[in-house]
Amino acid sequence: MPSEKCALSDEDQVRVLTFQLLDFYRRAEKPVWWQLFSRQDMTTEELLEDIESLAGLQRTKTPPEPINNSFLFEYSFEPQESKMRSGSQGVIPESLASVQLVSLDHDACLATFKATAKKAPPDAFDMIPGRPIPSTPLRKALFRYADSVLAGEQRFQVVADFLHRRAPRVKGIEPGAPLLDPDLATTDAIKQVVRNLEDSVLFIQGPPGAGKTYTGSHVIVDLLKAGKRIGVTSNSHYAINNLLAAVEARAQVEGVTFKGLKKSSEGEGTDFTGRCIRSIEDKKEFLDNWGPAIDLSAGTAWLFADASFTEQLDYLFIDEAGQLSVANLVTMGMAARNIVLMGDQMQLSQPVQGVHPGRSGDSTLDYLLDGTPAIAPDRGVFLAQTWRMHPQVCSFISLAVYEGQLTSAPGTERQLLLLDGERPEVPDSGLMFCPVEHDGNGQSSEEEAAYVKALYEYFLRQRYVDKNGDEYVVTSENILVVAPYNLQVQLLRQVLPAGARVGTVDKFQGQEAEIVIVSMATSNEDYLPRDIGFLYSKNRLNVAVSRAKTLACIVASPDLTAIRCQTPQDMNLVNGLCMATRYGGEEKQSSRSEVFLSIRENVS
Repeated sequence: MPSEKCALSDEDQVRVLTFQLLDFYRRAEKPVWWQLFSRQDMTTEELLEDIESLAGLQRTKTPPEPINNSFLFEYSFEPQESKMRSGSQGVIPESLASVQLVSLDHDACLATFKATAKKAPPDAFDMIPGRPIPSTPLRKALFRYADSVLAGEQRFQVVADFLHRRAPRVKGIEPGAPLLDPDLATTDAIKQVVRNLEDSVLFIQGPPGAGKTYTGSHVIVDLLKAGKRIGVTSNSHYAINNLLAAVEARAQVEGVTFKGLKKSSEGEGTDFTGRCIRSIEDKKEFLDNWGPAIDLSAGTAWLFADASFTEQLDYLFIDEAGQLSVANLVTMGMAARNIVLMGDQMQLSQPVQGVHPGRSGDSTLDYLLDGTPAIAPDRGVFLAQTWRMHPQVCSFISLAVYEGQLTSAPGTERQLLLLDGERPEVPDSGLMFCPVEHDGNGQSSEEEAAYVKALYEYFLRQRYVDKNGDEYVVTSENILVVAPYNLQVQLLRQVLPAGARVGTVDKFQGQEAEIVIVSMATSNEDYLPRDIGFLYSKNRLNVAVSRAKTLACIVASPDLTAIRCQTPQDMNLVNGLCMATRYGGEEKQSSRSEVFLSIRENVS
């Protein structure tokens, strides 16, 4: 089939993709089972290095705390990088018994688990990811869509538009014309476009700090005022709840009242309760309470894939759309007439498990944008102004990632460090490349750790000014330290003061600080622990640097810019770090604007 792809019509290619999607969940679940069995054979020491696990748990002397018919059991653990969070479900490797993580405090290294007295966790255990979440409702939804396609039904136009990558159809706007009215404020122009969508898909691209959640909440409240039925979804309850909180806040400001239901899951951290929205955990109870009187529904794909939701919503808002698979979009898309995707394909996406044919394993935005870093004005909305980054940080991110289309909002230029001059090489804003010579290091570097420690301690003696012009002392809350590997994260935690905000890029997506220090750790190409796409990922570089409000420091071996590239894709990846090296290094000898223009000319 791949060799004949170019000979297929667009319609036939989409039909092939639809067929390939039918087996997506079976393919995606196989590696989860393999990883589960593999982790059963790992030692506690090995699991400490596994970011997906929480290892070395030891029962504390705190007595179990009664809660309903269960108890809360407190455990301590060694410092480690883990994707486990409050509300996570997992299993114990030896028995595969399920455990429910209620709360997790990384700073205090304490975790609390909920269980009955009979099913209390052992005094010492490791927690690993469990079995795949049953995907039967999602599989059934995919087959319902495929059956509709085979029957020639003209239903689910919005799903077909997405799979064909069609431009949005907007009432009153000719195909090929910019979607936003230049005479309106950006938010008002977006509201107008969304109100006039005609059974179509709209992508709102929100670069770092560009106000994606702010925009989404304003648009949703505008639609609620117009009597539209809204769905809100994402891959995680955290993202859903974040958007719901913004919607509640905006609705209160505008004096809007509505009825909303959120389908939560077992475990703390998934429910949401507000002035207008309440949560229900049991799905049957949720569906019994759901009906025409409910204006806003929220939940994951397992909710909206249910046949009860078929063609029941006017709009489905998908937040963090870059972390959603194409398959999940199809399963949920049948619930709505229009879909609004919110996210950024140039930030971190959700890795799809398994090997999938064609484009069936793509994330939603990777499929829709097909390599385009910024959505075209006739095909979506690009939020072109960041309210976070100083112009000198933003200018690098804009050029390296967004084709020069991102600018800083007024006031961000006032975000400066007030430095004492003891380290004249450190600028008061922008990007700083810090070369550290070392060799033989793969996933951790003591040389870089020592440099980061000195830099960190220097910043703690300085002051900064925020965008309002107010002056403050730099504390550990104002500094993020980021590394690509868990080993370097652990080393940095050992050398930095207690309470330092240290973690991988994945941990800090969505967070920000005045100062960001990035430690690359690897010495050169001979010691790359993974493929070139991981360390040199433009998306990871984007997320790491764009956490900075004022100054981003990249600490790295200069040999990382001399790697041999095998393909044009490799060259594009390495070029991102080379640009950072030049932009963050040469600006100390010449004006930043001159370096910026020079790099831009060379890239062009």
